[in-house]
Amino acid sequence: MSQVDAGQIRPSDGKGKVAIITLGCGRNDVDSDNVGGLLTADGYDMVTEPDDADLLVVNTCTFIAPAREESVDVVLGATDTTKPVVVVGCMAERYGQELADAVPEAAAVVGFDRYRELPQIVGSALGVRDPNGDAVASDEAPASRRGLPLFGTGPSGPDAPPTASFPLRTVPKGPWAYLKIAGGCDRVCTFCSIPSFRGRFGSRTVTELEAEVRWLVEQGVRELVCVSENTTSYHKDLPGGRRGQADLIEMFDRVEGLEMVRLMYLQPAEITPLLLESMAASDTVVPYYDLSLQHASAPVLDRMARSGSPERFLRLIEGIRQRDPGAVFRSSFITGFPGETDEDVDTLASFVDAAGLDWSGVFTYSAEDGTPAATMPDQVPHDEARARAEEITQIIEAVALEKAEAFVGRRLEVLVEDHEAETAIGRSYREAPETDGEIRVEGLGTPVGRLAPVVVTSTDGVDLLARPA
Repeated sequence: MSQVDAGQIRPSDGKGKVAIITLGCGRNDVDSDNVGGLLTADGYDMVTEPDDADLLVVNTCTFIAPAREESVDVVLGATDTTKPVVVVGCMAERYGQELADAVPEAAAVVGFDRYRELPQIVGSALGVRDPNGDAVASDEAPASRRGLPLFGTGPSGPDAPPTASFPLRTVPKGPWAYLKIAGGCDRVCTFCSIPSFRGRFGSRTVTELEAEVRWLVEQGVRELVCVSENTTSYHKDLPGGRRGQADLIEMFDRVEGLEMVRLMYLQPAEITPLLLESMAASDTVVPYYDLSLQHASAPVLDRMARSGSPERFLRLIEGIRQRDPGAVFRSSFITGFPGETDEDVDTLASFVDAAGLDWSGVFTYSAEDGTPAATMPDQVPHDEARARAEEITQIIEAVALEKAEAFVGRRLEVLVEDHEAETAIGRSYREAPETDGEIRVEGLGTPVGRLAPVVVTSTDGVDLLARPA
């Protein structure tokens, strides 16, 4: 994607109003921000409500079958309007031609390598004309944009200026934002299709990230949620290797005005002592550990082409708690993986109960085209996989309630995100945005985007209730 210094994003030329509908994970949110920044720089107005837009961009997800079904439903719903629809995202990349054939009403289906052409594609769909009076063509990007990477890097190295460029993105609308530190994945998990359409793992330089972080903070962001396909691979492909993870954390610590940073998608097999020590020592990276576990049974993990066991995972979690006594944990699990037995489910249930994870999610296995697991023997019937997920969910919910109650009486710093009458709504280091619970503080008048000390008084399910400290 084209890169300029943040200050070079110019006001709209009034070419048209565009709304982006984003499905899927935080990585897609960042992609939508980048697309919005590119369109804004080209003179389009970005609007929040689809009803206010002249054109809709649907950023799709294809991670598992339900995500694909949702993406198709949203695309079909969008094409039922009178507005042109441009389809982008993972489903457009992976099933581009099939999607274009299935939804001919869409103005365009655009894969990742054509994102730099989106201003022309959108212009063509809206009938926008260039200064010579000709309709903007969508089949070829202008020479000024041709060949530019989707997510390239700015100047790097010890002499690089702190104002290095970074991919365009829209101005954040609240006190937190996603930060995409890398893209792609080199792992070969047998259930996952992401490497087939997201490509090889590639890290962004600390210099480029620092430029983006400082710009985000200037826009009022106080919390960053770092996302990638595998955060523990960060910097392995750059000079210095994974030691660059400590440099990344040190960078966050020196950005004035940045209050909280979360590192999401930590792969247990790649976690290093240096990363754990750096996180525990940081004043900015919070003790929130998002561990990508997927299961606890060693035979199931082996068939997933992953590694681990209840004993190994419990040692990892206990080691983190010893380094970082305030640590909270999130993970997700898959039930119904091919060959999973009742004994495997019992192993997972015992682990979930013993691990005491603060937040967890459960997904039923979905056979993905082109993955080794899709053709494995002993496929588990969907109804059985769903029943196993419900069994694990019951344990997860009980543990989550217990972990929430343990915070009663504790003092926390809350980032205020909203107000409802006399109640402030926010989150502490314990709650990641969009996935976890919230904290409601009656009688707190702290403005949105500011931190406030509170004391937890009670719980409402997994949410915390508090009073000003």
